[in-house]
Amino acid sequence: MVSIIIPCKNEGKLIEQTIRSIIETPTEVAYDITVVNDGSTDGCCAFLQGKRNPFPGVRLINTTGIGSANARNLGVQQADGDVLVFCDAHITVEPGWLEALTEGVVERGAGAVSPGVAAMTKPSAIGYGMTWNKDMEARWLPSPGDITEVPIAPGGCVAVRREVFNDVGGFERGFRVYGYEDAEFSLRLWLFGYRVEVDPSVVIYHYFRTSHPYPITMQQYAYNALRMAVSHFNSRRIGRVIDIFADLDNIGRLVSEVIFESDALEQRRRYFSRRRYDDDWFMDKFTIPL
Repeated sequence: MVSIIIPCKNEGKLIEQTIRSIIETPTEVAYDITVVNDGSTDGCCAFLQGKRNPFPGVRLINTTGIGSANARNLGVQQADGDVLVFCDAHITVEPGWLEALTEGVVERGAGAVSPGVAAMTKPSAIGYGMTWNKDMEARWLPSPGDITEVPIAPGGCVAVRREVFNDVGGFERGFRVYGYEDAEFSLRLWLFGYRVEVDPSVVIYHYFRTSHPYPITMQQYAYNALRMAVSHFNSRRIGRVIDIFADLDNIGRLVSEVIFESDALEQRRRYFSRRRYDDDWFMDKFTIPL
């Protein structure tokens, strides 16, 4: 059984398009769908409520704005599947997508598997997993030709077994609003000894916006980067991440919040005590200049 979990916030008509694409795409895999409506103000999920709901089998959870990572975690708590597939609320899928992702995590035993991700408005532009540049900015990878390991499985569509998800602790619970959810989750999978793969045999189509449909500040984004760094990186690399965001007026305050006002140091101790590899190993494996 597969549970498809879709976090959603101010997605307009795109969330209905996403659900319809999934339901109308033939598959032999048994699945359910859970939508986590995280404080939308545009009424985008209203169609899932009431007697005229076109998708009565879709579970809807309404929250008041717990952030992208925790919306995914909440969806897992309410879903039943042994395999979890996290999808953005602005994608369409093609035949075979669910079979390929399920095969990757069940039969090959990968920690997480992502398909190729194409731009909905330019289908020939396809990314196959992601990596970081020297400023910890995500960059798409070219086609590998075959199933291959990647540093980051894009959160727009990624499958993971529930057993693995629970073992690594789910998505980062201390993040703010949005930013680095997929990167931190992939990094943690690798450091804890799981493989992250991309399967280029299947492609999903993703709507890439020019701006977010809800407010996101650089301070929130930087906070998440710093929390990830303190949780996983050595001291030199933490300093490098601080340097990346040094132009922010309140960078000192953000560092203080992460180190002294959150549980990041306690989390660091837990993660370091059980991880199989360190961050140097990860950066060297994927030639990441960070």
